[in-house]
Amino acid sequence: MPYEKLEITTPTPVLSWANHPLGSEETKMAKNVASLPFVFKHVALMPDVHLGKGALVGSVIATKEAIIPAAVGVDIGCFVGDTLVPLVDGKSYRIQDLAAQGKKFIVYSCTPTGKIVAAQATAKLTRHNTSLVKVILDNREEIICTPDHQFMLRDGTYKEAELLQTGTSLMPFYAQTDKDGYTLIAQPYSGMWQKAHWIIARSGLLGKIPKFEGQRTVIHHRNFQQSDNCPQNLEFMGDCDHSAYHRSLIDRNQHWQFPEFENKRVTSLAQKAQTPEGYQYQYYAERGTRNILQYMQQQPEHFKNAVADNGLRGKQYLIAYNQSDKGKAKSKEIANRYYTCEICGAEVKTPIGLHNHCKKEHQCNHQVVAVIPLNHTEDVYCLTVPEYSNFALKAGVFVHNCGMCAIKTPFTGEQLEGKLKKIRLDIEAAIPTGFNENKDIEKSAANWQRWRDFPDLHPGVQDLQSKAMKQMGSLGGGNHFIEVCFDTENQVWLMLHSGSRNIGNKLAQCHIHTAKELAKMAGNLLPDPDLSYFVAGTPEFRAYWNDLQWAQDYARFNRDVMMARFKHIVEKHLAGGKAVKPLLQVNCHHNYAEKEVHFDEDVYVTRKGAVRAQNEDYGIIPGSMGAKSFIVKGKGNAHSFCSCSHGAGRLLSRNKAKNVYTLDDLIEQTQGVECRKDTGVLDEIPGAYKPIDQVMANQADLVEVVATLKQVVCVKG
Repeated sequence: MPYEKLEITTPTPVLSWANHPLGSEETKMAKNVASLPFVFKHVALMPDVHLGKGALVGSVIATKEAIIPAAVGVDIGCFVGDTLVPLVDGKSYRIQDLAAQGKKFIVYSCTPTGKIVAAQATAKLTRHNTSLVKVILDNREEIICTPDHQFMLRDGTYKEAELLQTGTSLMPFYAQTDKDGYTLIAQPYSGMWQKAHWIIARSGLLGKIPKFEGQRTVIHHRNFQQSDNCPQNLEFMGDCDHSAYHRSLIDRNQHWQFPEFENKRVTSLAQKAQTPEGYQYQYYAERGTRNILQYMQQQPEHFKNAVADNGLRGKQYLIAYNQSDKGKAKSKEIANRYYTCEICGAEVKTPIGLHNHCKKEHQCNHQVVAVIPLNHTEDVYCLTVPEYSNFALKAGVFVHNCGMCAIKTPFTGEQLEGKLKKIRLDIEAAIPTGFNENKDIEKSAANWQRWRDFPDLHPGVQDLQSKAMKQMGSLGGGNHFIEVCFDTENQVWLMLHSGSRNIGNKLAQCHIHTAKELAKMAGNLLPDPDLSYFVAGTPEFRAYWNDLQWAQDYARFNRDVMMARFKHIVEKHLAGGKAVKPLLQVNCHHNYAEKEVHFDEDVYVTRKGAVRAQNEDYGIIPGSMGAKSFIVKGKGNAHSFCSCSHGAGRLLSRNKAKNVYTLDDLIEQTQGVECRKDTGVLDEIPGAYKPIDQVMANQADLVEVVATLKQVVCVKG
């Protein structure tokens, strides 16, 4: 058995993946937690377990109807089973049915800048019989979800359903089918409609987009269903080859001649023939385009001479037509033509009028009409989308799915040669470390939507907003880091580890103090005051949970701001400042709590220095500043409450590391890494941490390794 059941007497067992005996203080801390009456099933200790405050760092604690404010986190909510999710095959499915299938599928996701992409996802049941709210949108759609589920706002940030207000603008998802049957998706960042099969291609799901000499690259639908944009149904072709292929099918009477298709084809052609578009334009435009392209290629000089005076010759006929009764009637008809708004159904005169209507009334997004608490409960479900952490609903909005973050770049290790020190110095100049903060508040930080909720936070932090705004986009100290790494295939990765900075720490301290005071008043005899807790349903619990959500959102956005700066610096040195698309993005929380289903029961799971590792969850397990790091995928081990370690774990305390090791030791142990080599980071020396290879071996039943990384640049506070 990969884990060991510790031989200690407690009401609930303690299972350890550490593969080594605990020290006396560690054993005492494990016993204290396992003795709490609300702990569920058992306590799980990860391979990196070591002493912490109240509870061991590297411990996973499931609790019933109570939570210990020793961890910082946010609950990612979920949707009722009937919620429809559109997939790239052109159909929408109930989220409950997607979970039952247990397979991967492809959804539409959205980047923070409003660009819709395609990404792989999985679905799962997340909670039983939970409370719900109904979110009503201005397109008359209704979404039923848990109060804490996060909706993507128009500016790319997130807000919980229960905090949405009337008029809140959400990131929109608009889809329609054109006259040829192709799916079109409206890109929020530009307002332009884009064919879905090209979104699939440009999301990298078809591999590199090829070029065909003398031809325009097109995408062929293998099953001839233009709405089915599953990658396996799409194939790159040259446009001439594509046309020739379709003609060959007709010539050979293949595919097109089965009765059902033939009936549809004849009916469709008959209907199109009755319209100006179908009769006058469609047929002749396609035939004419083929003929004129052939003519231009075969007789280019003759073509240039033939069209040399086109403008002059056509001008007199165009003027005459416009001044004629027929021309005036046509212009009047076009000017008075009405167009239907796809958002609200309003009839608006002229395309310009429709554009102005959408801009004024809808601001190119969906808005919240109301959020209504419901008086019944249901089982709920959610998706996991590792790359983008959000997905589109059929209702027309994007929602979040359920630390550290890393991105895999298209750069290779050779491109880093001779540039490591410059990259490190630029990072240190652009991203404050330690107790430092930004001199000026960055625009993206100032525009963060959650600042409007700051007055609702604990009174003890109300004088810290200015400091929190200046610290947005800063690293902090301790084991926080920014690293440039490369994997075993020599691909460059960017990785960083940070949290909610001073504001998160202050919020935690305020609530821990409240919990301790409540314990005193109630006469609770706890084995450790740091295990004071809040009971679900109380005002103190609700206030704590609200502040946890805010702090976790702050931490996530803080990492986003830093990663954007970090990525820009690397792009400056390796791509001349040109932005590149990441090949993979991974985000994961640690030191947090979620409400989850384990062993068929709803529990609060606190991961103190641990990472969620459900099936297909991507995670990051970093080593020390001189050792390897790992990108992993969870195996969903039930005994660990679907968790794994968040790093190597300390072997020595910070003070002991400074007493044991010297500056020469630091220099030796960080050979080959461009990093600070001074006494200020001596407590982070690799020797102060457990061997990462052993830690990974101890959790082989919890995760599989996706990529092994070695850092070449490391920035610490």
